[in-house]
Amino acid sequence: MGQYDAQVRQQLSKYKHKDLAQRDILNVFASFSDLKPKIDKYAFSDGSVKDLLCIDGTIPVHYKGAKYNIPVCIYVMDTHPYNPPMCFVRPTKDMLIKPSKNVDANGRIYLPYLHEWKFSNSDLIGLIQVMSVVFGEASPVYAKPQKASPPRPTYPPWGYPHPQQFNPYPTNSGFMPMPNASGQPQNSGYYPPQNPPTSSYQPSSYPYPAPATGYPYPQSSSITPYPTNTQPQMTTAKPPPVKSQNSLSDDQVRASIQSAVEDKLKRRSKEVLQQMKSEIAVLTETQNKLKQGQETLERITNELEQQHAEVEKNTALLMRKDEEIKQVLNKMEGQQEIDIDEAVVATAPLYKQLLNLFAEENAIEDTMYYLSEALRKNVIETEVFLKHVRELSRRQYVVKALMQKARIKAGLTLL
Repeated sequence: MGQYDAQVRQQLSKYKHKDLAQRDILNVFASFSDLKPKIDKYAFSDGSVKDLLCIDGTIPVHYKGAKYNIPVCIYVMDTHPYNPPMCFVRPTKDMLIKPSKNVDANGRIYLPYLHEWKFSNSDLIGLIQVMSVVFGEASPVYAKPQKASPPRPTYPPWGYPHPQQFNPYPTNSGFMPMPNASGQPQNSGYYPPQNPPTSSYQPSSYPYPAPATGYPYPQSSSITPYPTNTQPQMTTAKPPPVKSQNSLSDDQVRASIQSAVEDKLKRRSKEVLQQMKSEIAVLTETQNKLKQGQETLERITNELEQQHAEVEKNTALLMRKDEEIKQVLNKMEGQQEIDIDEAVVATAPLYKQLLNLFAEENAIEDTMYYLSEALRKNVIETEVFLKHVRELSRRQYVVKALMQKARIKAGLTLL
């Protein structure tokens, strides 16, 4: 008996198909040890709330050569397994959801396996395996960035540094940070990304990518790049212009554009591949149905052919028998009337005796019937009726006894 058998059986007490749901759910716990059951409230879109069994825990996912545990929760409907469950990604406090075509911003999971859910062809283990494969291609969560502020630049107390010693742009990476669409500096390697990494890069609008490392250019509202100095000889000093060494070279621009185009082509290829896979799955299912229909039609055709052959055979037999009857009738038309007693001739004396005894027994029964009718109509008196009935009963007893002996002698079953 499994670890959660009793708990699952108790939690499924209000489900419509308890045995089927219990078997499917327990198979999940036998295959995935990091999942466990619990009862949780689920609010539907119409405002109703139900207590549903929730499979909560982590599933193993292989993403870019490493193994991760993705936290999920699966709400099993009370009509399971005839209706698909509701699946969600539940990130921990150190994770954020990465929206995609399979996971929305609320963490709800959308898969073709759920859309095409069908009893006897779909189960929870297959669903979790599909989730592992899909999440292995595109992770639904990412690590929450650590909050940090850029360090304030420090300068000596005697004023502005020498132009050869100060540069308002970071030079450690060789890249100048470019603003994004909102006019704010892009995140560099110092700031972790505040949003899930996406491939929304548009080369036509922003040909320069953000640097991978280095400090971002400080904003004027939070950090003053140059300290105030009261020495009159330094008040007219100007920041040095941006060095050409901070600008992007042609090779770097070309590499950046190639990388962006590559990412876009990869993403488009994945979308086309996924679409083709879905179409192939639909076509394969249609092909299987057509094959099943073809087999059914062939079986029905074979049965009809067999029935047709049997009907033709029976028709030929009936026509032959009809001809024989017509020939017999033609022969009998010119003959005299046949005596009924002589028409039936037994093949052996024993059978002839049985035939005569059977006829005599039926004659006795008919006689007794007509005697009772005569008594009822007061045609005969009671004494006369009883006298004849006694005689006929004795004879009938003897006839039946002789019939039994004759049947035993002939090897026939007793009446």
